[in-house]
Amino acid sequence: MPPDDRGVGHASAPGDRRPDRSTPDDPQPRRVTAQDGVIAGVALGIVGGLLVLGAATGRPNWPVYLGVVLVGLVVVVAVHRRHPLSLATRIGLAVFAVGHVAGGMVPVGDGVLYAVWIVEPIVRYDNIQHAVGFGFVGRATWEVLRPRLGPAGDDPVVTVWLVLLAGCAFGAFNEIIEWVMTLTIPDTDVGGYDNTARDLVANLVGATTVAIWTSRRPPPRITAAGVATTAPPGRP
Repeated sequence: MPPDDRGVGHASAPGDRRPDRSTPDDPQPRRVTAQDGVIAGVALGIVGGLLVLGAATGRPNWPVYLGVVLVGLVVVVAVHRRHPLSLATRIGLAVFAVGHVAGGMVPVGDGVLYAVWIVEPIVRYDNIQHAVGFGFVGRATWEVLRPRLGPAGDDPVVTVWLVLLAGCAFGAFNEIIEWVMTLTIPDTDVGGYDNTARDLVANLVGATTVAIWTSRRPPPRITAAGVATTAPPGRP
């Protein structure tokens, strides 16, 4: 019996027991690896070149793009150190960052790459960027939550729904940010209602595609010791 504050032993009541929420899939913060450095280095190198191009061609909002990339990098590194992300997810998020900066910095005609139509009047570059980016954001969210779900985290149906819902949720939050930008920052070139609708559809298509792919080819789990295993907890 553990002693109380007065040094008197007492037994804990059954109702006082708290569930142990620790899990072997909750590793301590991991060091950034050489592989992480290569992915980040290549992405930041390309981003740097694109920002120089944007500044040289008169894009006044290049500091905003730089800030978004740096904040995103800090968030991804912090998440990855606590919940190791798969190689595919890290590459996908890096492509998301590079594609975002390219969309706003690469001049095309009188505008930028973001405004280029791929299939007019249905799909623009902006929509492709949304589909790819928020698809992998949804996958990253699933990878973070997967250890908490135990064996259910590897169920294909659970995987599809988590990736899909997370991708669409973060995509919708992005649209709220864009709406606020139109109210507070002049000449944002974000677009109107039609742009918002196409972005939401792109988020849905991209998240669905990545969700199905992830459910069919799930990445290995990473244990607290850094060991990759394809078997979920409780299964051989």
